[in-house]
Amino acid sequence: MLKKIGRKILAVLIIIIITILFNKCSNSHKPRSRLNEIKPLSVTVEGVEFKVGQSKLGAILDGGLLISSNTSLEKDTNGLQLEKMTYYLAVINKDGYNLGQVNFVNNTEQSIGYRDCIISEYEMNFEKAEAGIKKNKYDNILIDGVNFKGKTINDVKNIMSKKTEDVDEILQPDGSIGILSYEIENISVSISFDYTTKIVSKVNIYVPNTYFE
Repeated sequence: MLKKIGRKILAVLIIIIITILFNKCSNSHKPRSRLNEIKPLSVTVEGVEFKVGQSKLGAILDGGLLISSNTSLEKDTNGLQLEKMTYYLAVINKDGYNLGQVNFVNNTEQSIGYRDCIISEYEMNFEKAEAGIKKNKYDNILIDGVNFKGKTINDVKNIMSKKTEDVDEILQPDGSIGILSYEIENISVSISFDYTTKIVSKVNIYVPNTYFE
């Protein structure tokens, strides 16, 4: 009798262990649970839409755009793997033009291809490109449906007031607004302005790293 009970207990323990191991393996590619706390923000680049905080890098590639691992646009990311719990930065481009930078993350427990990583950040910088970097092209880029090219401080305030009331102002030395920092459904949107012209100089959208941990 005792032997039979012992065998039953052993069998139950084996089933429990197998179940735990199976669940661990099956969840290894799933995004961390805190991503459910954000509302992904739409970005459209040259007609190709992706969502920061949700879309994978493959959405950009499948739309016909290229992803390069350096600012000279000479190295592509085809076939590259990203280690577990790792971030990486790359440049979106087409026809030799820089269309902005993306940060993407592998928040799983094993290495995966770049195209399967989640886009965690997008940034475009309207300021003059540095030496060795291809020309920027931001004429046809929408952030949550808005083209920020040429927008003034007041333009941005009016637009963003309809999206969120959560805003911080960072001032320039002369007291004018240098950066308007917003939060929309736990996604950060930072909009910088040129010191002289007071026109938008940079837009950055990102999901804080804690949502991927």
